[in-house]
Amino acid sequence: MIRNQQGFTLLEILISMAIFAVIVIGALGVLGAADAGGFLEGFPSAFVTARVARDYTAASIYLQSFQEYVHSIGGASATPGTYCKGTGCGPEVELPAGLAGYPMPPGQPYQIQWTRLDVLMEQWHWDDTADTDVTGPDLGKMYCLIGSTGCGALAEHEYVTRVRTTLTWTLRGTPRTLTMERFVP
Repeated sequence: MIRNQQGFTLLEILISMAIFAVIVIGALGVLGAADAGGFLEGFPSAFVTARVARDYTAASIYLQSFQEYVHSIGGASATPGTYCKGTGCGPEVELPAGLAGYPMPPGQPYQIQWTRLDVLMEQWHWDDTADTDVTGPDLGKMYCLIGSTGCGALAEHEYVTRVRTTLTWTLRGTPRTLTMERFVP
């Protein structure tokens, strides 16, 4: 007694796999995977691009949190000057005592391999001696750096602290930097 059996024979499966392989190879050829510099060779650079993007994100978060820390301790306690921490920094440019306790970014292999943090702090004073002939009561008045061109501010005037931070790190032997600026009251 013969029953009505359903299914594919081994020969039918092998023929369908051969047709599928021809289609896949053709599709990869269209995408350029078969040629040098094609689709598949883009994967390593995509991984590097993702790592660079992740590093820049981590660096910007670190610099922003460092500036928030400066803001929390107050611009008045941030001594003006140029400071540095890390590779190539001498003891004369160490971070001031109030900032020295702020941790550097972690150096684990999966995070930024930072090499240096540079910090510039300046006091920008209110210049109320500026030309008031411009329309409006406060137009022409500004914050400026004492001693700069056109600045008539005095040291006893109100001021804000400009904090400029630059973080340097290395990725695959290439140095990378990110700089952020902020005025802190």
